[in-house]
Amino acid sequence: MSLTPEFKQQVISHLEQLSEALQARLSSLLEYEYPQEVTTLAFEVAVDGFSSGFPVKVSFLDKDNNAHFICVDGKTETGVSSASNLLTIEHVYPNELEDEYINMDDSLDPWEIATTALIEWFSSRWLAAKGQDFELNAFIAPHDSHYEFNLVLSKWQER
Repeated sequence: MSLTPEFKQQVISHLEQLSEALQARLSSLLEYEYPQEVTTLAFEVAVDGFSSGFPVKVSFLDKDNNAHFICVDGKTETGVSSASNLLTIEHVYPNELEDEYINMDDSLDPWEIATTALIEWFSSRWLAAKGQDFELNAFIAPHDSHYEFNLVLSKWQER
């Protein structure tokens, strides 16, 4: 029997504890008045993730998918540095959680399971922050994936 559903539920319970903080951060990003050059908020789930901070980073992209830096006096105006973690936390869950499940099933891929759970949860926080009304593009994707989740349209698509 697969441990995937059980591990996913453990991840979700840890993510839920961060819901209020993430929703507040997303609300501030959604309300920010971006310069004309910014066309897309690109969120990425980093591979060095869940047990060493918050794995989601954001980049502000122009129409050519190049990073656009929104800085005033060397500080990012949005409150989130480009390509930095959205939340400053010690971890989503402790490293021991992954170890426990890998010891029970060494074929388990904790990062993939946690990433899928995180994107589902992140999308729900995006919608709760009124992200469906966002006028720019917004996507979240696992690092180096050929697919991304369109947060505005609430659907997966090819990059």
